Amino acid sequence: MKILAPLRNSDEVAPLAAAGAHEFYCGLTPPGWEESFGASWVHRRNPKAAGVPGLDDLRRIVALAQARPVYATLNSPSYPAGAVPRLVEFGKMLVDDVGVAALIVAEWELLLALCEAGLAPRVHVSSLASCRNPGAAAFYRDLGVARIILPRHLTLAEIEETAIPGLEWEAFLLNDGCAFEEGICATSHAFGPYCIDDRVGKRFRALDERYEFWKWTLNNCGCQTSKGFTLGPCGLCALPRLARIGVASLKVVGREAPLARKEASVRLAAMALEHAETGATREEIRDAVVSLRGAPELCRGAHLCYYPDVWADPTSARAARLRRRTRQSLVPHDVAARPTTTPTGGA
Repeated sequence: MKILAPLRNSDEVAPLAAAGAHEFYCGLTPPGWEESFGASWVHRRNPKAAGVPGLDDLRRIVALAQARPVYATLNSPSYPAGAVPRLVEFGKMLVDDVGVAALIVAEWELLLALCEAGLAPRVHVSSLASCRNPGAAAFYRDLGVARIILPRHLTLAEIEETAIPGLEWEAFLLNDGCAFEEGICATSHAFGPYCIDDRVGKRFRALDERYEFWKWTLNNCGCQTSKGFTLGPCGLCALPRLARIGVASLKVVGREAPLARKEASVRLAAMALEHAETGATREEIRDAVVSLRGAPELCRGAHLCYYPDVWADPTSARAARLRRRTRQSLVPHDVAARPTTTPTGGA
């Protein structure tokens, strides 16, 4: 498994590589975009806060990354009329001229246009495309794309069911939760995080307090520990199970975040991955993470967990039923099936 780190400029490549990053992703708005399409975003994140300054800096990023692949985001959930042909040409230029390894794409018209242009093997399907089951995965596999980024809200059981052979899989690992399922959310980040800032009422009842606490954790608790680590959503204890599922890439979120936060997050992820690769259990990884990061109280009750079902009892009757179910379909003839289970986890 590889750690995928976010970038905002070329100055961040060396420190993040030193912290343990194996791959990078970043976003860039095409030159002249605003003149043609106004304030519409090319990416899911604010281009002014999260975007690479320009093509020259992206070239420096690719050069500095050396053998570490760099992926470019073209993952807005929608685009204005006439934008897709422009983005296809821009994407081809990023791959053929700049040396970007793959394009992260969400919107279907752009995705299909890139595939028709012969770029399918250089496409990563964004989590915003909401690949949530093996049928959707098979559809994307038939298009010839290289990788699928799993949505944040999938449980480990659902990931096991969705991650069919013949594709690379990427899963969220650290930072930045979402109150909704992004791929089927009709809101825009351009209006600010009102999904986080909303209020349920003037007086808090017990359920209201739990809801506010949940949103606080999704929003990285608005703070960091005294050791400099962000207190955001975390999937580190699930690393052994993600490895067994076949997840290839582990996403650290936050292109617009300060370098110090990114560097600390990548360092924490690299430490946990080293433990996982040497056979550490979920409990041993949790203890190592708490020792480095701090804030043990937020690990109690799985408050920060991207994948809280990592703590499910493996001896339960439901888990036994899930293990007995094996996936028999959706396996291409030219790809050897690996042993796996097909759970029916609920969100």
